[in-house]
Amino acid sequence: MTFKQIPSSSGERRAAPAPRRAARKRAQAALPVFEILFDVEPVLSIVRRHVKLSKAADAAITNELIEMLGRATVQLRTADHKAEVREDDQVLTTEQAAQLANVSRLYMVKLIDAGTVPPHQKVGNQRRVLRSAVMQWQESERQR
Repeated sequence: MTFKQIPSSSGERRAAPAPRRAARKRAQAALPVFEILFDVEPVLSIVRRHVKLSKAADAAITNELIEMLGRATVQLRTADHKAEVREDDQVLTTEQAAQLANVSRLYMVKLIDAGTVPPHQKVGNQRRVLRSAVMQWQESERQR
């Protein structure tokens, strides 16, 4: 996978009210835009190793991979991204998070593994979550 910085002016243009347009231009100027190039061929070679594909299936899988990866969301973080955690935001074990949310530990593990509650870090095979993440999940469940 390769990363390449591209000019921020290459974004899509849509009609927007004048105040929003000015704010959007300021935001675009402040943030660099990156283009990520991903070669689907290595992924396809793995599939081909295990499954015999017709030419039509090969082309369809290639197109679907390209389309799916084109819509992928990428988060770029610095090496010290964990230092950005607020000091008063407690790091919890799955047991502590489950007690806080009043659910079972196994259910909390499933939520973390599914990405519903974002994991903070993994220590060996143990998961850790932020208290704020558990509280956000709990609030979203109340609203739902």
